[in-house]
Amino acid sequence: MEQTESYLALLAIIVTVGTIFRNSTVPISLLLVITGMIISFVPGVPHVQVNANFILDIFLPLLLYNASAYSSTWRELKKDFRPVILLSIGHVVFITVLIAVVIHYLIPELGWPLAFVLGAVISPPDDVAIIAIAEKIQMPKRIVTVLKGEAMLNDATALVLFRFALIAALTHHFSPVHAVVSFFGIIVCETAYGLLIGYLSGNLRLLLKDPTLQMMVSILTPFVAYLPAEKLGGSGVVSTVVTGLFVGHAYWERYSADTRLTARSIWTTLEFAVQSILFLLVGLNFRFTLENIASIPLGSLILYSSSTVLAVILGRFAWVYLSAYLLRYLIPSIRQYDPYPPWQYPFVVSWAGMRGGISLAAAMIVPSLPIIGGINPKDLLIFLVFCVIVATLLIQGLTLPYILRALGMTAYGDREKRMDDEAELRVRTAMTNAVLSWLSDYKREITHNPKLSEEITLDIEQYKTLQSQLTIRLKNQTTGIDDGELSGLNDAIFLSSRILDIEREVLLRHWEQNKIDQAVKNKLEEQLDLRVKHLENIR
Repeated sequence: MEQTESYLALLAIIVTVGTIFRNSTVPISLLLVITGMIISFVPGVPHVQVNANFILDIFLPLLLYNASAYSSTWRELKKDFRPVILLSIGHVVFITVLIAVVIHYLIPELGWPLAFVLGAVISPPDDVAIIAIAEKIQMPKRIVTVLKGEAMLNDATALVLFRFALIAALTHHFSPVHAVVSFFGIIVCETAYGLLIGYLSGNLRLLLKDPTLQMMVSILTPFVAYLPAEKLGGSGVVSTVVTGLFVGHAYWERYSADTRLTARSIWTTLEFAVQSILFLLVGLNFRFTLENIASIPLGSLILYSSSTVLAVILGRFAWVYLSAYLLRYLIPSIRQYDPYPPWQYPFVVSWAGMRGGISLAAAMIVPSLPIIGGINPKDLLIFLVFCVIVATLLIQGLTLPYILRALGMTAYGDREKRMDDEAELRVRTAMTNAVLSWLSDYKREITHNPKLSEEITLDIEQYKTLQSQLTIRLKNQTTGIDDGELSGLNDAIFLSSRILDIEREVLLRHWEQNKIDQAVKNKLEEQLDLRVKHLENIR
C-alpha cells in the first residue's frame, strides 16, 4: 500500500475500534495491538511498512512536546525530580546493561554491541497505556507524575545509548570515556538549545495574536527543537522536552483564552492519533515479524523471548525497589524530607513498565547486518523487541487495574480525587464570592447609570444562584447530603440545560433558513459549547 493510503486505513481502523469499544475499561492502546495482531493474519492484508525514521522524526517530537507543554508542569516535575532522574537515566542504563548480559549469555554469536543495541531499544517504558489506565482508575497522583516524568526523559537516555551501541556494532570500536562525556555534553547543549527555542517560540506566539497562526507555530516548535539537535548528533529528546516545559511554564497563562482552548483541542487530537497509530502498527507487524525469523527453532525463540521479557520486568522491580529504599537508607537527609514510601508505591511503579511503539521504531532503523546462523540479526532484534512490547502491554497492561485494586491503591486515588474536588469547589466559591463583592461595590458607585445598574443586578442574581449551587455541592462533598437536598441544584441544572437546548435549536433553525452566515453560526455555537462545558463542570 502507498504510505498515504496506509495511514488513512490505520485511522479508519482506529475510529472503528474506538467506536466499538468506547465504553470498555481496557485502554484503547491494548485493544489496537490485539486488533492489529488479528488483522495481520487475515489473508490478502498487505504488509504496512513501519517507516522508522518517520516515526522518530515526526511522531516522537509531537508526543514529547505535548507531554511536556500540555500534560505536565515544571512545578509538579521538580517535586519528584530525584525519582524521575533515577528512572529516566538510572533505570534505562541498568536495563540496557542487564539485557545485554542476558542476550550475550543466550546468543553469544551476536556479540556485545548488538546485545547493547537491543538493551537500549527496549529499556525505556512508554506511559501511553499507563496514563490511559490512570484516567479510568484513580491512581495516586505522585505515581502518575513520576511515570509521566520518566516517559518524557527516558527516551533521551535510551536513544543516546542506542546510538553509541549501534556505532560500536558497525565500527567495532567503543570508548566508555567518550560515551560518558558525550552523553552529559548532549544533555547540557540540548537543555540550552531547548530554552532558546522555548523563549523564541513563546514570544513569537505572543506577538502573532491570531490563534490560528499561534497554533501553526505551536505545531512547528517541537520539530525546530528536535530535528536540528538530532541531526547534529544529539537525541533531540532533551531539547524538545525542555522547550515544552519552558513554554508551558512561562507562557501558557499569557496566551488568550481562545488560544488555550484551541491548543487543548488540537493537541489532544494529535496525541490520540499518533499514539493509536503506533500501537496499531505494533500489532499489524506481528505476522511479518514471525516470518522473518521462521528459520530459528521454536524452542530457541521461546527461550530468547521469555528470558528477555523476564529480565525487563524483574529488572525494573530490582531497580525501583533499590532506588526507593536503599538510597534513603544510605542517605539520611533524603529520608528526612522524603520518608520511605509504602511498599505498594514502588510495586505499582515497577509493574507499570509497559513498552510502546517508539522501541519498535528504534529497532527498525538498525541497518541490515551480516548474516549469522542463517538469519539477519536485525530480524531477531525486532522480534525480541516486539515480544517485549506485546508481553508487557498484555501482561502488565491488562492486570494493572486489578493489581491497583488488590493493593488498595485506588483508595489513595479516590481520596485524592475527593480532596481535589473539594479544593476546586472552595476555589470556585471564593471566585464567586469575590465577583459578588465587586459587583455589589460597583453597583453602589454607578447609581447615575440606571441601565448599567440593572444589568449588574441581573449578574448579581446569576452569581448568587451559582453561589448557592456551589455551597450545596461543597456541603455534599464534605458531609454528604440526600437527594432531597440536591433537588434545588438538579432543578437549576435542568433549567440551564433546557435553555441551552432551546438556544441551539433557534440558532440551527436560523442557519438552515439562511438568515445567518457560517461565521455568525460558528461564533454563537462556540459560545454555546463553552456554556455547556461550564454546566458540565457544575454537575
